[in-house]
Formats: sequence, structure tokens, C-alpha cells
Amino acid sequence: MFIYSRKNPPVGYYVYAYLRSDGSPYYLGKGYGKRAWNLHENIKRPKHRYIVILEQGLTEIGSLALERRYIRWYGRKDLGTGMLRNRTDGGEGSSGSEPWNKGLKLPGHGGRKKGTKWSAEERKAQLDSRSAPTYYSYLKDPVRCAKIGDTQRGRVGTSTGKVWYNDGVNEHYGDVVPNGFSKGRLITNSSKIGMRWFNDGLINKQYRQGEEPKGYVSGRVIKK
Repeated sequence: MFIYSRKNPPVGYYVYAYLRSDGSPYYLGKGYGKRAWNLHENIKRPKHRYIVILEQGLTEIGSLALERRYIRWYGRKDLGTGMLRNRTDGGEGSSGSEPWNKGLKLPGHGGRKKGTKWSAEERKAQLDSRSAPTYYSYLKDPVRCAKIGDTQRGRVGTSTGKVWYNDGVNEHYGDVVPNGFSKGRLITNSSKIGMRWFNDGLINKQYRQGEEPKGYVSGRVIKK
């Protein structure tokens, strides 16, 4: 079984389900890329472990057809035929359609509609207001900082228990080891695994031990 996530979505179009804590689905949809992990208009997205990919590697037409089939199988709550919160029978729309919130008026933005470009006057007004010395003062408010600290303290992050695995070619990040993968990351020319600081007396640069240029010594130059 392969673990999909926002950073590692399925290949091609797919059909996904949002599950309740008891394992029953409450919403079914078709998507591409990160769609299953994005926010929806009228449906609350569950925690990532309750997002399940039912079918993947599909064409768009195939994903629409399977979406309709799954919705018909589980039934809709609004029609009294089943358990899903879907408000349509599925199979409609396309990946190139406009987002639901395009054209929505944004409060505090002079009536500008979402999805439309800034006018020159709006852009100048925003830049002027954000250039004021006290614009970001609220970020340092001690009451605000304490409140954020209290809500975040002790919170279990989504990366808890997850580590990197590789099969010599591909990397995977998660809490389940795929077949043929071993613990650790791949060392590539662009990765910083095993890199150390060296300096030539003026410039600090990172190299792997033994790969530093002539004239560079281990350590960093402390710049004033």
C-alpha cells in the first residue's frame, strides 16, 4: 500500500473519499494533483489520515464516471438515499473550471472581487498602508503571542513519527515503510546531507568532508 499526501499526490486523475472516525465515507470526489487535500466550499476537510484515495491513474472521463458510481453506491443524505453529504450526483465539471469563490466580493478591499487584478490605486493604497511604521506592531503584542503559545504548546505535529525512506532512486516521507525502501535520505549533489562548513579566511561555504577546495579549512569565519 502506498501512502499519498499533499506533498505526494497520486498520478493522474483519481477518486477520493473523506472518512468519518468510524471509517464510513461522508464525501466522495474526483481530483487531480492536490485537490483531495485542498479546502472545499461546503464540505469540511478531515484530518489527512481520513483522506483515502479509492482509484488513481485515471483519465478525467474515467474519474468522473467512477465518482458518479461511488456516489450512487453510498447514496446522498440530502435525498435520503445514503450517508454522503454530496449535493450532486457527481460526474460534472472539469479540471479547468473556475474556482467557486472567483467573483466573490472581499470585505475591506474596496469592493474588489476575488480573482480580479489589483488596480493601480488599490495597489498603491495597500503599499502605503503596509509601509506605515506601526502596521506590523500587532505581531509583537504580548497578549497575542501568549495566546498563540498556549494554543500551540503540546500540539502533536503532522510529522510526528514520520521519517525519510529511499529505494536508491526515490524518496518517501511517512510513518509506513514501502516495500524495497530503507531508512534514510538519498545523497544528491543538491542535498545538504553530510555537508560541513569550511572557510578560506573570508568566505564561508559548505562542502562534504574531503571535497573542499584547496585553501579552505574546517569551520566558519565569524563576521562582525
